[in-house]
Amino acid sequence: MSLDGPVQQALIGSRRFFTRARVSDDGRALFKEGGRQGDVFYRDRWSHDKVVRSTHGVNCTGSCSWKVYVKDG
Repeated sequence: MSLDGPVQQALIGSRRFFTRARVSDDGRALFKEGGRQGDVFYRDRWSHDKVVRSTHGVNCTGSCSWKVYVKDG
C-alpha cells in the first residue's frame, strides 16, 4: 500500500490544522518547539527514594518477593 494516493495525501496534509507545531513542506515531519516542562510531572510521579524487597502476604516464605519502590516513606 502506497502513501501517495489522494486520500492519504489529504490526511497527511490535514495535520497542519490540528497542531500548532511546524509541519514540513511534504507534510510528513512534525517539528515541535519548546522545553520539556511537561516531563516534570511524570518525573516527580514516578521517582522514588529507595527500593526494598517485599512479599505478597504476612505468612509468605519469601519465594515470591519482588522490588517495591518507596516514595516519601
